[in-house]
Amino acid sequence: MNIENAGAEVSRHKCLIYDGKPSEQLPVVVPFLKDGLRDNWRCLYLGSPEMVEMVDGALVARGTQTRREVDRGALILSSDRSHLTDGNFEPQMMIEMLCESVDKAVGDGFEGLCATGDMRWELGANKNFDRLLEYEASLEQIFRDKPLRGICQYHRDLVPAKAVRDALVTHQSAFIGDTLNSDNLFYIPPEFFLEERDSPHGSRQGEWMCQQILRVLKAEEKRDKALAVQRRLAQELEEANRSLERRVKERTAELEAANSHLEAFSYSVSHDLRAPLRSIIGFSEILASECSDALGEEGRGHLQRVRKSAGQMGELIEGLLHLARVVRADLNRVRVDLTALAEDVVREIREREPDRAAVFVIAPGMQAAGDPILIRSVLVNLVGNAWKFSSKRPDARIEIGEKRNALGHRAFFVKDNGAGFDDRYAEKLFGAFQRMHKQEEFAGTGVGLATVQRIITKHGGKIWAESRPNEGATFYFTLPIVDSSDV
Repeated sequence: MNIENAGAEVSRHKCLIYDGKPSEQLPVVVPFLKDGLRDNWRCLYLGSPEMVEMVDGALVARGTQTRREVDRGALILSSDRSHLTDGNFEPQMMIEMLCESVDKAVGDGFEGLCATGDMRWELGANKNFDRLLEYEASLEQIFRDKPLRGICQYHRDLVPAKAVRDALVTHQSAFIGDTLNSDNLFYIPPEFFLEERDSPHGSRQGEWMCQQILRVLKAEEKRDKALAVQRRLAQELEEANRSLERRVKERTAELEAANSHLEAFSYSVSHDLRAPLRSIIGFSEILASECSDALGEEGRGHLQRVRKSAGQMGELIEGLLHLARVVRADLNRVRVDLTALAEDVVREIREREPDRAAVFVIAPGMQAAGDPILIRSVLVNLVGNAWKFSSKRPDARIEIGEKRNALGHRAFFVKDNGAGFDDRYAEKLFGAFQRMHKQEEFAGTGVGLATVQRIITKHGGKIWAESRPNEGATFYFTLPIVDSSDV
């Protein structure tokens, strides 16, 4: 090993030291796994079942189709502890298992293995941490020799304090929270831990420590210079912020006025279009009833297309007016019984098409805080879409329920087994006039989901979708939870 160049590159063997909630690992772990999947590395996460579920949910929320990645062997989310012998940790056994896993990943066509996990779960009992220094030092050699990337996670409140110190001295690169320290000044090369004291390396430990001291002194010098620059920039920034604040207030007032005028104009235009459209529909009906013979077959066909287009335009105008009303409406936030609303919406849908067979499953006891009229509009649109896009399935099934992740965060959902869509384009669905299917396949205006998105955003929630072509779709949305002030 060349000691002088030891800190030249960021090591692939990193540790994450954090405290607080388990979710605080996600800003580091999720990008690590997503980058590995993108680069065609097999990715492994090892932790408790609750933490595995949390990471799974975070990957899904960031656009990763975990089911597909697991099925093709690219992603392993595991709570396995078979590497512990009667609860005891054997470093050499773990090293051998890790080497086999890397070789198998390469043999299966991947570039290598990305491994990360919670060390409390991986090692188990506190006494197992006594051999951590030996394990991490030995592991460093594997990262040099094989295509392996890794982040060992240490929760400062859950692992022994000595384990945190051992992690720092054996990792050349360390995350503290979500900040990467690429040149960890506490790092000591593994040769100094694993070889005998009377080896030639013994005399080089003093050289290594001297170089570390020089690096610290240089770092302090750079810090002092940086602090001086920081103070000067802070003064300049403070003045710039005062100027910017004045300009933002002015521009905000102008933007609010412009938005108000634009909303009023959009509403007025949509509203005023209804009168001439009614005339078109009315006169086309007169032509159809009184001049049918004179028009001939071709003329009647043209007239039918006019009437159909006018009807579609009427639906579009009503959708735009509803969207404008949603944007302008004040929220009447109360306790909302989503189960009762869903049952009412389903009852109306069945009454319109009583002969159609479909199974509805509605979860009991769903409640949230929000405007009942607007939330009912959300369900009308989402359940209506599920009904429409599953119309070609003889075994149509629509489910309305709620789901909680490992952290207790809750999302409601409407799920169907209908036509589905490619969810790479899911974000486009929530823009006005965006559609995934042709008009002749499934009728619609492309305004409904835009309205749903505005309502959910107005409530401070989020909405997203998951789907595959011909495998149905699931729309998730969040709403504020019910508290004692909601009556």
